[in-house]
Amino acid sequence: MRLFIIIAFIVCSHLVSGQVRTTPPTPPTPPTPGTKVTVNSNTSVTINGKTYISSSTSSGKGEASNSKVKIKQNSSSSSTSVSIDNSDITYSIRASFDDHKTERIKKLLMENLEKEHLTAKGDSYVWKRIEDEDIAYSFALSDGRLRAFVNKELNSKSSIERFVALGEKISDALSEK
Repeated sequence: MRLFIIIAFIVCSHLVSGQVRTTPPTPPTPPTPGTKVTVNSNTSVTINGKTYISSSTSSGKGEASNSKVKIKQNSSSSSTSVSIDNSDITYSIRASFDDHKTERIKKLLMENLEKEHLTAKGDSYVWKRIEDEDIAYSFALSDGRLRAFVNKELNSKSSIERFVALGEKISDALSEK
């Protein structure tokens, strides 16, 4: 009996000492507050020289976002791309186009944006309004390129509607030859 207890003790102590103590794996670190995670998917179709690109964007920050749609018109002498993103807190436009259309877009912006927020350097024009040290809106135009950003939290509902209407006018103007 004593021999049985000694053998059982040795076996148990051997089993206990044979177990390797490992630290549990560290769980993944969640993103820090304010980190925006975005997932994009693109689909393109070309019909009679026109390329239609549909982009879908999902944000991990909980904000809703409408799909971006880019329309490219490609021919031997013309190329236009317009992307409009309308989320809960921002509205933005990115456009690239032939240089000869720049004057048309400049005229639209001059008619629809406040001149006191305009800064011009050479062939570049920037309309920017600052509200409480944040950018309420910014439109930057240079030869063949437009970038616009509107912070919906810093603009009135009527101003946002004006910016959306302006975006539609810009898109229409760029689709004309």
